[in-house]
Amino acid sequence: MGVLGLRSYIEDQTSLLEYLPFRDSKLIIDGCNLYNKLYFQNRYIKLDMKHGGEYDAFEDLITKFFSNLRDCDIQPYVVIDGGGDYTDRKFPTLKKRSEQTIIKTNDLSTGRKGTCLPLLTKYVFAQTLQNLKVPFVQCYEDDGEIAALANQWNCPVLSNDSDFYIFDLKAGFLPAEHFCWEIVEVNRNTNQKYIKSKHFMVERLCASFNNMNKDLLPVSACMFGYDYVELRKISKKCFNSISGLLEWLSRFREPEEAIDGFLKLITDNKEEHVVREALFKGIKQYELTKSSLAQFFHSKTPIACTGPLQDLPAWILMHLHEGKMGSFIIYVLLLKRVMLNPQVEDFQQPSSNEISRPIRQVLYGLALLGKQQTDDKLVAAAEASTASDKCYVTEYDREGLTLTSSEVEAIETKVKEGLRLETLPEEPHALRLQIFLETLGVPSVTFRGLPLHLQFQVFVTRYWLVNAQPQPNLVHLWGLLLGMVYGQLNATARTQMETRLKLKTQANLDHEVAHLYSQWQSCLWWSLCLNRLLCCPLPEPECARLYQGTLVHQAAQEFKRGIKPKSLLVMCSEAEKLFRLLRDAVLSLVDEDVVKRINTRNDLSAEELNFEHLMQEDIEDYDDDDDGRQKKAKDRKKGTSECSYTIRTRHKAKARNADHPSKKSERRCFD
Repeated sequence: MGVLGLRSYIEDQTSLLEYLPFRDSKLIIDGCNLYNKLYFQNRYIKLDMKHGGEYDAFEDLITKFFSNLRDCDIQPYVVIDGGGDYTDRKFPTLKKRSEQTIIKTNDLSTGRKGTCLPLLTKYVFAQTLQNLKVPFVQCYEDDGEIAALANQWNCPVLSNDSDFYIFDLKAGFLPAEHFCWEIVEVNRNTNQKYIKSKHFMVERLCASFNNMNKDLLPVSACMFGYDYVELRKISKKCFNSISGLLEWLSRFREPEEAIDGFLKLITDNKEEHVVREALFKGIKQYELTKSSLAQFFHSKTPIACTGPLQDLPAWILMHLHEGKMGSFIIYVLLLKRVMLNPQVEDFQQPSSNEISRPIRQVLYGLALLGKQQTDDKLVAAAEASTASDKCYVTEYDREGLTLTSSEVEAIETKVKEGLRLETLPEEPHALRLQIFLETLGVPSVTFRGLPLHLQFQVFVTRYWLVNAQPQPNLVHLWGLLLGMVYGQLNATARTQMETRLKLKTQANLDHEVAHLYSQWQSCLWWSLCLNRLLCCPLPEPECARLYQGTLVHQAAQEFKRGIKPKSLLVMCSEAEKLFRLLRDAVLSLVDEDVVKRINTRNDLSAEELNFEHLMQEDIEDYDDDDDGRQKKAKDRKKGTSECSYTIRTRHKAKARNADHPSKKSERRCFD
C-alpha cells in the first residue's frame, strides 16, 4: 500500500513532524519496512547487493537494532506482511514491481546503479527475530492489523509506509527515516536512554487543511493509492498533487459527500460505477476494528481469518502466522500462482529459478493434489475428473528482461500416494524426510556421522552441483564451502581470512559465477520452503552463516588464479577439517561422471577422490576431542542425534576448558 506524494508533502511541511525522545514504550514495527530499511539505508555499513547478499552482516544489524531498543526500555512487536492478497486487487501492482526488479537486477549485473533485496533477506530477518526472542507475527493486510493493534495498546507505529499518515493512530506514527536507532542518547538530567525520532499525528495534518474531517483521509488514500492503479489514473486527471486533492476534500463534511462530489467531476459514465465501487471498497481498508494480534502475541491464540483463508488447514495458518512458512503457500493454494524473484545473474542465460523448478513441482503436488475440498461443487468436480487430469501452477519469472508466465505441473511424490495436506504433519518423520531427500536426489540411506546441522546445506549443494547450468567446477564449489566455513569463524579468524583474500568489492561482476551462485540460492530457498511444508524433517540451517556474497565471489576468483583452499585456511586446523568434511560429503553424493566434469583442472588427486574413506577420517578428526565425546555421550542418554550440536557450541565448551592448552588455536578460530 502507500499514497502517492503524501510522504514528500509531509516532509516538506516541518510543522507536521515534531521531535520526540522515544523510550519506555511498546512499539509496533512494520517488519517488511524495517528489513528493507536495515538492508538499504543503515548508517553503519553498505551491504552488498551485487553478489547475492551479505547475510551475516545483515544479521548483526538486526541484532544491534533490537539491542538498542532494549537499552531504551522499548518493547518491540514486529508484524510482517504475509503477502496473501487472495482478492487479486494488488496483482497489477505486484507485476509492475516484478518488472521493475528485473530491470534493477540487470542494472546491477552490468555495473550500473541499482537496488535489489537479496533472496534470503526476509528469511534471515525472521530467523534472527526467533533467535533474539523478539515477538513477531506474519499476517495479511498487515497495515490495518498494525494500526488496530497500536490503538488497542495505545502505542506508536514505526514504518515508512505512507498509509500510516492516513490511519487515525491514538499514539501517533514514527516515520522510520527519522528514527535514529543507531545512536542511543542519554538524558543528562535523568540518565535515561532514548532514541531520537520524529512524531506524526493525523490531527496536525487535518488542522493544516481547514480542520478537515479525519474520515476524509482514507478517500485521498484510495484516489492516490499505489494499489489502486486504475482509480489513481482517473484521479490524476482531476488533481495534480496530493495537496491539491486534500485542499479539495477539506470542503466536504463526510466521505459520502466527497465521493458524490468526485463523481460529478467524471465525464465518462462507464467510469462512474467503477470509481464508486472502488472508493467504498478502499475506504473499508482503513476502518479499524479490534485487533486479533494481541491475543496471538500474549498466548499464541490462532488469528481469525475471513474469506477463502478460513478454509485452509489450521496447521498451515498457524505456521504462516508464526513465520514458519512463506506466503507463497497462500498464492499456491488459493490462486495457483507464484511470482518468482529475479536475482543479480547472467541475463543472457535462462532464469536462475529454472534449476529449482523440480523442487517446486513436488511442493505444488503436496499442496494441491492432496488438498481437502470443502465446497460441494468443488468436491463434485473432483469426483467427476479422471485420473489423467493434471494440476498446474502459473509461475511468473523473467525471460531475458521480460516478465513472462508459464504453466508448471504439480507432481505427486512417489514416496507415498494419497498424501493429504490436512494430515501431512501427522505422517511419520521418516516418510517426510524421505520425500525431501528424494526430491533433492539424495540417497535415502545417507552416510552416518555427518553432523545433523551440516546436512541441509550439503544436500542442497549436491542438488545444485548436479543440476546447475552452466556446469559448476571445483572453483565454484570451493567458493561456496569457504563461505560456509567463514560463517562459523570468530571475528579474529574472519579478519585473517579476509586479509588473505584481500577482500574488496569487485569492479566487474563475473557473470558465470554470479549465475551459478544465484542458482544455488534459488535451490536453498525452495528447499527451505519444501522442508517447512513437510514440517521440518531436517533442522533448518542458520542461513545468515551460509553465504557471504562478496567473500565467495572473491574466493572463486582466487581459486581461478590457482590458489588452493588450504592456503586460506591455515589460521585454523579445525576450519580446514570442516572444509574437507563439507567438500567430501558433497562429492560423495554425486556420480563419478559429475566428479569428472567438475574436476576440469585435475585439482583432485586420486587419493582425494576416495571421498567415503576421506569423509570418515574427516568426521573422526572433527570429533576427536574430549568435549566432543562427552557431548555425544550426553546426546545418547537423551536419545538425540549424536551429531546434533553446532561447531559454535562445541567451541564455547572448549573455551571454558583450561586443561587443554594444545587446543588453543582451535579455540581462537570459532566463537
